[in-house]
Amino acid sequence: MPFCHKERLKCRSIWRSYPIRTKSSGDSIVTKIYVCLSYFWRNPLIVMVSSTKVVYLVLLLLVVSMPTWAQGPVNGSGSLQSGGRTRTFRFHLPTGLPKDNLPVVLAYHGDGGNGASFQSYAGFDAIADAQNFIVVYPDAVTVGGSLQFNKYADNVPGFGATGDTNGPNPADPNAPDDVLFTSDLIDYLFQKYRINRNRVYVTGHSGGGFMCYFLSMALPNKIAAFAPVAASLWGKNSFLSSYFTAANYKPVPLMHIHSKGDPVVDPPIIPYPKTPGFVWPLSNYAYLDCGNGSTYTTSAVNPNVDSLTFCSSGKKVVLMMTKDASHGWSTLFNVPQTIWNFVKGYQLTTFPEFDNHLKVDQFGYLPLARKVAVISSPQTGYNASETFTPSTYYQIRRAADNSVVMRGSPTTWNSGTTHAQSGDKVWWFDFSQVQQAGSYFVYDSIRNKRSYTFEINNDVYNSVLKNAARVFFYQRSGLAKQTPYAAPPWTDGAAFLGAQQDTDCRLVTNTNVATTKNLRGGWFDAGDYNKYVPFTYGTMIDLLLAYEDNPVVWTDDFAIPESGNGVPDLLDEAKWELDWMLRMQQPDGSLLHKVSVTDFSAVSPPSADTHFRRYGAASTDATATGAAVLALAAIQFKSLSDPAKKRYGDTLQTAAINAYSWASTNPNVAFSNTGFQSVAATNDAHDRLARRVAAAAFLYGLTGNTTYRSFFDANYSQIHLIQWGYAYPFEATYQDALLYYARVSGATTSVKNAILTTYSTSIKTSNAENLPAYLSQTDAYRAFLDDRNYTWGSNETKAHQGNMFFAMNTYKLDGGNKTNYQDAGMGFVHYLHGVNPTAYCYLTNMGVAGAEFSAPTMYHSWFGDGTAFDFNPPPGYLMGGANPTYTPDAAYSGPVISPPQNQPVQKSYKAWNTSYPENSWELNEPAIYSQAAYLRLLSQSMCYTDVVTSVKSGNWNDSSTWSCGRIPTATDKVVIQKNNTISVAGTVQAKSVTLRGTITYASGGKLQLGN
Repeated sequence: MPFCHKERLKCRSIWRSYPIRTKSSGDSIVTKIYVCLSYFWRNPLIVMVSSTKVVYLVLLLLVVSMPTWAQGPVNGSGSLQSGGRTRTFRFHLPTGLPKDNLPVVLAYHGDGGNGASFQSYAGFDAIADAQNFIVVYPDAVTVGGSLQFNKYADNVPGFGATGDTNGPNPADPNAPDDVLFTSDLIDYLFQKYRINRNRVYVTGHSGGGFMCYFLSMALPNKIAAFAPVAASLWGKNSFLSSYFTAANYKPVPLMHIHSKGDPVVDPPIIPYPKTPGFVWPLSNYAYLDCGNGSTYTTSAVNPNVDSLTFCSSGKKVVLMMTKDASHGWSTLFNVPQTIWNFVKGYQLTTFPEFDNHLKVDQFGYLPLARKVAVISSPQTGYNASETFTPSTYYQIRRAADNSVVMRGSPTTWNSGTTHAQSGDKVWWFDFSQVQQAGSYFVYDSIRNKRSYTFEINNDVYNSVLKNAARVFFYQRSGLAKQTPYAAPPWTDGAAFLGAQQDTDCRLVTNTNVATTKNLRGGWFDAGDYNKYVPFTYGTMIDLLLAYEDNPVVWTDDFAIPESGNGVPDLLDEAKWELDWMLRMQQPDGSLLHKVSVTDFSAVSPPSADTHFRRYGAASTDATATGAAVLALAAIQFKSLSDPAKKRYGDTLQTAAINAYSWASTNPNVAFSNTGFQSVAATNDAHDRLARRVAAAAFLYGLTGNTTYRSFFDANYSQIHLIQWGYAYPFEATYQDALLYYARVSGATTSVKNAILTTYSTSIKTSNAENLPAYLSQTDAYRAFLDDRNYTWGSNETKAHQGNMFFAMNTYKLDGGNKTNYQDAGMGFVHYLHGVNPTAYCYLTNMGVAGAEFSAPTMYHSWFGDGTAFDFNPPPGYLMGGANPTYTPDAAYSGPVISPPQNQPVQKSYKAWNTSYPENSWELNEPAIYSQAAYLRLLSQSMCYTDVVTSVKSGNWNDSSTWSCGRIPTATDKVVIQKNNTISVAGTVQAKSVTLRGTITYASGGKLQLGN
């Protein structure tokens, strides 16, 4: 395909597919102009966009404005389950997006207080901002009749034991285990913020200081240093005596702060100054830390504060004595800074440090997949100073017991040259031989660095798939999101059901009540709340084909309102959109174009948004889209056993036929965006024809009516795949429609062969960006796109490129390269899950599914900047991804935003959601079409397990009998589903069979098990 045509199509794709949404949209329009013009400038042969459109867009830019929100320090509260109780805490982050491996200070309040009160006077937050660490303030619960921590050191549950005269009176055997709470809290912070587990420190005031002492005995393997204030050590005598022995004691650094005249808790030295022979409890620590518990050196911090050092090196023991008579938090010196200066010098060696130079799929790998960790040493870009040289040998360790299951050497990518797209030098560590199910991590034993934990099993992506699919539930318009379907805090009432909204929607050019229509339902298109029929094309084609490709993974338990009704939840979710499309269809068969606010208004949450919404008139763009989508959906619903869903399939079929007829009679009815400021969502002549051709393919497969085949045969050669002989990801769903026709019974043989030959030749040999790029290891991160294909929404493009590789196996087009297509497609899955230069899993908030470093925020009107969900969006939204074409609005006057600006292509990403004029939506706005492309990629990747499941009754050797079209082999575990009867003729093989249905044998039929 000529270079200029490729560039023109990319420009048009950007213009069409990434609309201006509920934001200060002039700037994003200018961005699109800039991106498109950059293509034009590189090739002056391309015809420019109309000057009137440019003028209109520039005028829009003059009237739009939105505030900018800072992403500075963050205060918040949290909770977790520990010991069967809900425990709470306050926290302070030095920035809204804290980096990995930050230290943590746990600060325990005194008796009768709470975390918030301690935070208000302790002064740690300001130190944390300056020194870049996290502070957490745990809350005590009622113990022994008052609010306090379980701070009595012993080895029995509760707060003291009956009969222990040294213990609490009365004892409280039902007290919570605050040691367990602390341990669980550290684990929680590691999961949530990827803290440095070797640099966890504790301090506490009064009763919280007593808790520090108890923790120094109970958790020295998880806490690196201790700083009790105005406290002492209280515990069961026999327990303390046993602990403070050479056999049991674990040396810890300790700084104790106390007023010499404390009227509440006796200071360690009474009176002060004097030189006692024993200082309780510091002497115990000092004797066992450095053999010196009876003497100390004294230095003056200031005239009112002395520092007494018992152990001067190694694990220090220090007592800070203030010369006043107070139990309060001292004002005689900077207590929090002094504590931080002391503890920060200590760290454990217990835990290998997580290091983002070691990049893995954070969810994991299928047992039979190729597994390659990418190890990076940045050379250029924002992290160029963070160079890294891997050790000669690496290990795969089992997470449960830290045992080594594999050793090997990483190999240098491309002879050690710097990968231009990422700016990194790279090594690959192939651990494909590890296939046993379990949790693992990659370990650099010399540097004591490790990757994030990942799973290996056949179900590794099940939770990921469900969370990513549930995004569409959160995008539903007109439905209340409430428990148990919406997880707190992402709940909301039904939106856009008010006056002159979706149930009373009026024509944008005539808002008279006579034009009102009920257009409720459907999905929010992206980060805005608008709904566009033309943008449903790629979305629905990908979702419906995802179901057809691998129906087994689309179960009925995705926790949406329809779950458990016997219908795969993906189709239930699709029905929500299809019902809206049916409402958008007019009696003559045409479909209205869109439902939108007229400007860029949006309120969080959606249920609070009362802005009027309007619909746009019918168009060929919308109607051709409807014809294709409704036809393919009819095929899926008519394949179900549920009679009601079959009837629904009949309804979709009738609607598709009517839409196709209208579009055929009215092939060029353009949509006028007059009255709207939101995107027009219009297509060009090729797109309109491509959608009519797709509709003909699906309708022919649905009805067998040769009228549709005739139209398809007469027009398929005008689609770019055939016209240019070039398969590429910007037109993946148009290509999918052509491929679909090629597998329909009765398809014209010459047409079928032309499609399959053109597609397979382009993927296999004639386009260097496809299989040749994989075979030549062009991309150090194993998911190649050409530089020019990294535009707005590059992650959607990545997903489509992966789908193209999988399609080669789905259509059995090049059996000799089957494994290469599988591995190439999986590379794009792994890229989106963390094997990329940023190390981000590009899905939001996926710690729930095992991704320790997932996108923490996104641009979305509901969950956006400044909302309560700013850094806590729902799980599973796919971000737009790296975008070297990003530029802030011309009104932006701050410093260069780098990243994403001025970076290597794959590092052109930043996880933030600030609006105009920074325009973060160019990287971090989700979109239903991107989400669908990813879901199809993920569901297709789930074909490559060693389990093959029947999807219908049929012959064993018929590929259509089995999920993913895979006829079982001797190494496959086979599942025959309920109500499926599989006939066997001749000899067939499997490793094992789970029989829920029936196997019948024809004459001579035989099933051989085992290998």
